[in-house]
Amino acid sequence: SATFAGAAEDTLFTKATGGFIYCCGVGSWGEQYAASLANTEARQFFGNFLFPTLLKQDPRYFPKRRGGIAGRAWYAVTRVVVTRNDSGRNTFNSSEVLGVAFSKALCNAYYPDRQRGMWDTGANILGTFQSDATSNLLREFWPDIRRIVHKHTPRRFQSLENRLTLPNTSWQY
Repeated sequence: SATFAGAAEDTLFTKATGGFIYCCGVGSWGEQYAASLANTEARQFFGNFLFPTLLKQDPRYFPKRRGGIAGRAWYAVTRVVVTRNDSGRNTFNSSEVLGVAFSKALCNAYYPDRQRGMWDTGANILGTFQSDATSNLLREFWPDIRRIVHKHTPRRFQSLENRLTLPNTSWQY
């Protein structure tokens, strides 16, 4: 269900930012949604299952949480190209690189002709690496950001948050 909601969110964001790759009419919404869903599933399959399993690499991001801002930011960004292997040692993140490359190359099967080709695929690959680096930065710093914002939140809103927060929920960052 999160996959379907994520694809819907991606479709809305793509429309809002003028990035729709399909043209004209109500059908373009369905085509864009299907493409977003296929992109997400292909990325999950290649990047979080197939290549990590074959190459014995861990696709998860493990936050550093200690040290200075620059060091933590550098760590977060470099985790796009560095990961841990099954023995816990740092290694080149070939499962990420191959997973992104394969999933983006697969897009050429269902993207319109004007969105296919070496340059478009390359731009999509680079954009995915940038997005992953940004995601790692958010995972690294989200607890700090949340703590700072919460510290400066007026007390009446804090009490409202306490009443609205579901028990036993936590961010997986």
